[in-house]
Amino acid sequence: MVAHDPQQKLTGQKILVTRPAAQADGMATLIEQQGGEAILFPVIEIVAIDVIDWQVWHPEQTDWLVFVSRNAVDCFMAGFQGHLPDNIKLVAAGEGTAQALNHQGLAVELVPEISNGSEGLLQLPQWQQMHGQHVVIVRGDGGRELMADTLRARGASISYLEVYRRQLPSVSVSLVQQACLADSLIATSAGSVHNLLRLLSTECPQILQKPLCVVSERIRDFAVEQGFKQVYVSLDASDEAIIQRLIEMGSDHGA
Repeated sequence: MVAHDPQQKLTGQKILVTRPAAQADGMATLIEQQGGEAILFPVIEIVAIDVIDWQVWHPEQTDWLVFVSRNAVDCFMAGFQGHLPDNIKLVAAGEGTAQALNHQGLAVELVPEISNGSEGLLQLPQWQQMHGQHVVIVRGDGGRELMADTLRARGASISYLEVYRRQLPSVSVSLVQQACLADSLIATSAGSVHNLLRLLSTECPQILQKPLCVVSERIRDFAVEQGFKQVYVSLDASDEAIIQRLIEMGSDHGA
């Protein structure tokens, strides 16, 4: 019999990772380092919008260029041709997004200490007075309006640059069967929760009974509205915080 390493706090746990395929590897590695098994089950497919279909924007008139996710960075850099003016200040919604910008050789002016989306950015002291500032938000099609509405109220002008769209992926029968075996689930957006149910609720109705880890109270409330019975919120949206919450969830259930 092989002895389990007591330092591996997720030993024996199957964790469903619902992030888009390009973003799942880091989380899977951390789960495996803790002795768990990661089941990769992307519930959102990211499709880049062709640069010819981007909204017109004027870099020379932009004060702040805000990237809401790693997908925003990757799709922007895949389509943008040219050099960003030195006057533009780059903002990342979280540490993962900042790392993606750094990987592209771009310096980040602002990143919140806690990765929790718009709420974290809006708490930054540099963004409390925004009169005369032009902010361009790089994102996918659609999305929350909290950041834009709040910055407008603080005096900024806001534009969107939508560089990707989200769609429901096609999944195989075998992958659905694997997903149904998961002990716990991770969802990092309300859209992930919605698509997870679209993909699994028929074949795996017990999904609503499984412990679900989310990254904000807003997503928790949405998940509860959808019928999930056990929803836990991580300290922030970082991979490390999610892993810590998964470990705590296991402890709560006597794992």
